[in-house]
This record gives sequence, structure tokens and C-alpha cells, in this order.
Amino acid sequence: MKQFALSISLLLIAANSFGQWTWGINFEDPGTLDKIKIDTVSNPNNTWQIGNPNKTLFNAANSEPNVIVTDTINPYPPNDTSSFTVIHIAEGGWVYNYPKVDIGGWYFVDSDSLTDYGYIDYSPDLGNTWYLVDSTRGACTWGAIEDLPTFTGNSNGWKHFYYCLEIPQVVSFGDTILYRFNFISDSVQTNKDGLMFDDLQFEDWIEGVPEIQNDNLIKLFPNPTSDVLRINSANLSDYSSVQIFNYLGQVMYDNPKFNEETIETRFLPNGIYLLKYSDLKNFAVKTFEVEH
Repeated sequence: MKQFALSISLLLIAANSFGQWTWGINFEDPGTLDKIKIDTVSNPNNTWQIGNPNKTLFNAANSEPNVIVTDTINPYPPNDTSSFTVIHIAEGGWVYNYPKVDIGGWYFVDSDSLTDYGYIDYSPDLGNTWYLVDSTRGACTWGAIEDLPTFTGNSNGWKHFYYCLEIPQVVSFGDTILYRFNFISDSVQTNKDGLMFDDLQFEDWIEGVPEIQNDNLIKLFPNPTSDVLRINSANLSDYSSVQIFNYLGQVMYDNPKFNEETIETRFLPNGIYLLKYSDLKNFAVKTFEVEH
């Protein structure tokens, strides 16, 4: 076990030459809503609205009370193309020769399959060129797993999505990235609810983050554990992150915005695991055992 812990710890320390700057939009915080633009000038009938959903299936946010949705009350109309744009300034900086788009969040879709659908595209050059966000340019690293969505049909509730994508040019500190969320309908009126998003998350990748190892940052209990692992820390914030590695160094859990106190471990097979906790300035590495 000591050899395992040492090997993975060295991997984690080496990984600290890269770091994450994570921010999100939950549609309640006024400080982030100014990053969202719903174009009603070129499209006066734009259906996207921010508010409390009150429709047939769309009747609750992922995190109460607000979402962004194709109309908070009415079904989406036929023959419509509507979009909203998220404006992101690369405040954390981006790694040279390591340009990536990391975007995630939660979605709920209720539409006529295939013919009425949503998609995301992005622009690194102020809207002059747009690139489709899809799986063809997947670029997840450090073991992160893409969770690809289907923005059509019926998701039967809130679903998570996460992309890591290569972009065709280097993005530097202070540059602007535009993310555009689109929904298109055909000529048939289906009286369905459409598409809504909540708790969107975006990441910058930065180089040379000066993290210092301090294993006293957290305590894990119970250890061994079976179903739930508790993390005791006085420094939990929106910038805390937690990763769990198995003995092969594979990432079994990755939460770059960890602000809870527990992690479900019932999905982990019996064995020894290593947990890395980071608050951008310091990090801690702890081992724990799972016994079912």
C-alpha cells in the first residue's frame, strides 16, 4: 500500500503544474447573470427565458428556484431557432499549446425526437467563427470522463453533461470565449416543453499553480468505509476539488467544485484508494479503504 500511495502521490504532485479555474452559473446569483445574453434584437421571438419553470414536465429547477428554459410557461413553438450566449473572459489564463474547452452542467429535454433538438457551439474569436461542441474533438485529461448529452427526445428528468474539447487556437489570459446554446424546432406543433439548463460550469486550465501539500487540511472517516465517506475540512468552498484514484492510478471520482461533506462510495469495489483534496492554494493526499 505504501508503494501505491507513493506512486500516485508523485503523479498528483506532477499534475500540479496544471490547475483549474472553475466558475458556474446557477441562475440565482446576480453576479453571474450578466454573463448571459439572450438576443431579442435580431430574434424578437427568442424563446429562452430565465425564471422558475411552470410547465407540464418542467416544474422544478435542478437547484431551486431558477433555470434558463425555452419559455417558462408555454410549449416551444414550431419553426423556431432560439439561442442564448454565455460570455466567458479567460480570467484564469489558458495553458499554451494546451487549449481546451471544459463545459458541463445539467439539462432536461422534452422534444419531438431528432427533428426538434438542441446543441452547443463556441467561438474563440468573438463570434466570427463557431465550432460545434461534440464528441469528435474529445480532449479529456487527468482521467476526466466525458458525459455526453442528447438534447432531443425526453431525458426523463435532469441529466448531467460534461465536455472536454480541443479548440483550434491558443486562448490567453483575458481573451473572450463565447458559448452559444441553441434549440431548433420543425414545422410540427407538438406542445412539448423543450429544453432547459441549470448549474452550468466552465473551466480554465492554467499553468504553474503554486499548490503546497498539507495533509492536515482534511480528515476522512469512517475508514474503512462502505457506502459513504465523510470529509472534514474547515476550508470547503466553491474552489475546492476532490479526486479519487484506484491502485492503477485511474480516476474513479472527479468533482472540481466540491462543496459537500460526503461522497458515496458504494459504487467503488473493495480495495485501497487515494483521495486528493485541493483548494487551489493547498492540497492534501489521503488513503482510505472500501469494504462492503
